[in-house]
Amino acid sequence: MLYIRLLLIQLESFMKHLLILISIFLFSSPLFGQSGKPQTIIIPTGSLGEMSEARIKILEKTLESKLDDHFAIVPKELFEEAQEQAFQEMESDECTEDQCILMIKEILQIENAFKMDLISEDGDTQISITWNDQDQKRVEEDYCEGCKTKGLRLMIGGLVKKLVGNRVIEEPIVVVNKKEEGILFREKSYFKFIKGGKKWFKSGDEKTMLKFEGEIENGVPNGQGIETFIDGFKYVGKFKDGEKHGQGTETFIDGFKYVGEFKKGKYSGQGNLTYTNGDKYVGEFKNKLPNGQGTSTYSNGNKYYGKWKDGEKHGQGIYNWSNGDTYKGGFIKGVRHGQGTLTLRNGNKYVGEYKDGKFDGYGTYTWGKGEWEGDIYMGEYKYGNRHGQGTYTFSYGGKYIGEIKDNKFWNGTEYNKDGKIINKIVNGKWTEQ
Repeated sequence: MLYIRLLLIQLESFMKHLLILISIFLFSSPLFGQSGKPQTIIIPTGSLGEMSEARIKILEKTLESKLDDHFAIVPKELFEEAQEQAFQEMESDECTEDQCILMIKEILQIENAFKMDLISEDGDTQISITWNDQDQKRVEEDYCEGCKTKGLRLMIGGLVKKLVGNRVIEEPIVVVNKKEEGILFREKSYFKFIKGGKKWFKSGDEKTMLKFEGEIENGVPNGQGIETFIDGFKYVGKFKDGEKHGQGTETFIDGFKYVGEFKKGKYSGQGNLTYTNGDKYVGEFKNKLPNGQGTSTYSNGNKYYGKWKDGEKHGQGIYNWSNGDTYKGGFIKGVRHGQGTLTLRNGNKYVGEYKDGKFDGYGTYTWGKGEWEGDIYMGEYKYGNRHGQGTYTFSYGGKYIGEIKDNKFWNGTEYNKDGKIINKIVNGKWTEQ
C-alpha cells in the first residue's frame, strides 16, 4: 500500500508539471490569440499604509489594462502554478522575491515581468512600477498629494507610458539552433581565459583546468551547464557565448556561495551571496560586487539595509547592531558620512553631520538613561567631540551658551533655569557671578 501511495504522489506531481507545460504551449501558440505581442507576468501588488482593498483592485485592473496594449498578459492561474513550482524547487534562503521571479520567468519561458508598489500616508500616495526584462530593470515612480482613485489611475497610465513609451513591442522571431551536449575545458584563471581569447578545448586536464558539461553551440558553452574544478568549485546555471550568463549558482568548498544573475561571467543583477564567515548579502550586483540596493546580515547579528557601491556601503542606509543600537543616514566608502541619526539602546540620540565615521559638523545630542539623562547639546562637533559654538541645556532647565573645546566648556556663559547668569567661563576657568 505504501508503495502504491508513493507512486500516486509522484504521478500527481508529474501531472501538475505536465499541465504547466501544456498551458505554456497553448498560451504561446498563435491559436491562443496573442497577436505577436510578447508575454509578461504581473507580480502581485505591494502596498504599505492605509489603502482599501477596493482601491488597490481598481488600480491593479488599470495597470493590467494599460499593459494589455503592449503585452500578452499571462493568466493569473498559470502564474500561481509556476510560483508554486518555484517555491518547491528553490531553498527557502534562496527564494527572495527577485530570485523567485527569475525562476517563474524561466518556468513560463517569458522575458518580461511588471510589479506595482503603492505607499499611502495621510491621504498622499506614491506609485512605482518596475519592469524587469531579460537585460535590465527599469523603475518609474510618481507622487500625489490627496489624489482620489481617478487621479491615481491617470498616474498609472503615465508611468506605463514612461516605461514602455509609444513603441510597438513585438515578439522577437526566435531562430532555433540545434545544441549538442558535451564536455569542454578552459583555463582555471578567469584572467588568463579572457586574455587568451576565451578559448575552450575539447580535451584537457581536470587537475589543472575547469571542466564544463552541458549544452554547446559553436564550440563553446551555450545554454544550461555545469562547470567544476578539482578543488570543489562548482557552477550550475546558464551560459552564453562561453561565459556564465543568466541565472546560476556558484559554490566553493570553503562555504562561499552565490545564487543569482550573471552577466558575461560576473555577478550582475539580483543575487544572494553567502560568505565563508557566515555573513550574507541579498541585493543588486555589478561587476561581481554589491552595487545598488541590498541587505547584508552579519554573523554577529548586525544588519545593514541600503545603498552599496563597489562592495561598500555607499549612500543612504540603515545599520542595526545586535545590541539594539541603530544608525540611519549617509555612508561613503563603508563609513558613516553626511547627515545621519544614531540611536543607542539606552536612549541616547545624535542627529547631525558625520565625517569619516565620526560626529563632525553641526548636530544635536540628547542623553537618555544614566547620569546625564535629559541633557541636550546643540552645536558644533569635530572629530567626534563637542567642539566649537554650541548650547548645552541641562535637564533641570539651566544652560551653557558659548564655545566648547574637546567636550569642555571653554569660553561662554552659564544660565540658571530662570535665565539669570550664574557663571562665566574663560579659557576653561569658571568664575561665579
